Amino acid sequence: MKIYFLGISGTFMGNLAQIAKAQGHEVIGCDNKVYPPMSDELNSSGINFFQGYEEKNFVEADIYVIGNAISKENTILKEILRLKKKIISGPEWLYENILQNKKVIAVSGTHGKTTVTSMIAHSLVDNNFDPNYLIAGIPKKLDKSWNISEDEIFVIEADEYDTCFFDKRPKFFHYSPTILLVNNIEFDHADIYENIEMIEDNFFELIKTMHSNSRVLVNEHRVSERFKNNLVTYKFETKLQFLSIDASNIHEENKLLAAYAIEEFLPKDKVLSSLEDYKGVKRRFETIFENENFKLIDDFAHHPTAIDETIKMATEQTDNLILIIELGSNSMKKGIHDERLLNIFKNQNVYTINASANQRKIFANHAQELTKADVAKICTTEAKKKTILMCGNRNFQGFQKLILDELIK
Repeated sequence: MKIYFLGISGTFMGNLAQIAKAQGHEVIGCDNKVYPPMSDELNSSGINFFQGYEEKNFVEADIYVIGNAISKENTILKEILRLKKKIISGPEWLYENILQNKKVIAVSGTHGKTTVTSMIAHSLVDNNFDPNYLIAGIPKKLDKSWNISEDEIFVIEADEYDTCFFDKRPKFFHYSPTILLVNNIEFDHADIYENIEMIEDNFFELIKTMHSNSRVLVNEHRVSERFKNNLVTYKFETKLQFLSIDASNIHEENKLLAAYAIEEFLPKDKVLSSLEDYKGVKRRFETIFENENFKLIDDFAHHPTAIDETIKMATEQTDNLILIIELGSNSMKKGIHDERLLNIFKNQNVYTINASANQRKIFANHAQELTKADVAKICTTEAKKKTILMCGNRNFQGFQKLILDELIK
C-alpha cells in the first residue's frame, strides 16, 4: 500500500511513517520544514518527503494520514479532499494496523509521558523483552524512538491533545489501553481546553470505555479531588488503583511509576535495578555542555509544575543557578500560568524568552527578557561554577545556540 503522511516531520507522525515503512508499505510524506533529527531518520529509513505545503507536492496514494497540525486551509489537504481521497488520522491508523492486536500500556499526564514511556521500554528491553513502543522523543540508550515486534506489549504515550482536523477528541481515545497510567492532570493546551475540568472529563470518558480486564493506575497526589471523587463514585468495569508515591524528586517518582505500570510483567526491584542504567531522553534535563566553570542544561519543561520540579533537581546540584524560561506553549503565551511563574521567579535569577509586553510588566521585578547583550553576561566566569538551566518546548529563538557557542569559545 502507498501511504502519504501529511505533516511528516513531527515526532509522532515521523515515527508512524517509519513504522509503516518497516511493515513493508511504500511511504511518502510532506511537511512545511523537515529538520534534523527527523529528516535524518526519514532519509535513513528510505522515506522520500517534500518540503512545503504546495499543490505540486501532492502525490497519488492509497491512503493519506493527516497530522493534527494540519488545518483545513492546508493546500495539499484541500486537494486531497477535492479528489475525495481516503484519509485517516495518525492515531486511528496506528490502532487499525497495530494496536488492536496488542496489550497497550498507555502513559498519560500533562507532563512526564515521554520520560516514563522510555523508562518502561528501557526496563523491558534490559530484561530481554522485545516490546513494541512509540516514544515522542529521542531516548539515549534505546536504538530508536519506536520498535515493532511480535511481542504482545506496546508502550505508548497517551496524549490528551486533539487527534486531527476532523477528530477533535484526544489521541488517547484511539489506543484502547490495557493498562492506563495517569501520572498527573493539570491545566494546559489553552488553545483547545477552557479549563482543567474539560481535560479531566476526557480522561474520565476514556476510563469508562476500557474493558473489564484492563487496569487504571492513578498517581493520586498529582490529580484533583474532583477527579478522584468521580473515579471513586463511578462503578467502572476496569480495575482502578490509586498510587501513593513517596519519592525524593520527580525523577525518582517517574521510576516508581514505570515500575507500577509493568508490575505484572516484571518485579518492581528488577525495573528499578534496570533504571540505574537509564540514560534519559534528549531535552529532558539533558546536560549539553559542561566544564569546570559552567554547566548548561536543556529541559523540555513548559508548564510551571514541570519547571518547578526541574529547578528542584538543578538546585540539588548547585546554588549558583541561572534560569532561562521560554514562554512557547499556547498556555504560556496566553498568560494562563503567569501567577505561578511569578512565584517561581521570586526565588531565582531569571531570564525569559518570548514574554509578551504585559508579561514583561508582571515579571519586571523578578525576571527580564533575554537579549543578545545578556548572553555575554551570563557566560562570564565567576568564582563559583555556574549552572544555566533552559526550560521550554520550542527552540529558544536561537539563544541556546548563542549561549553554547559563547561557552565553547
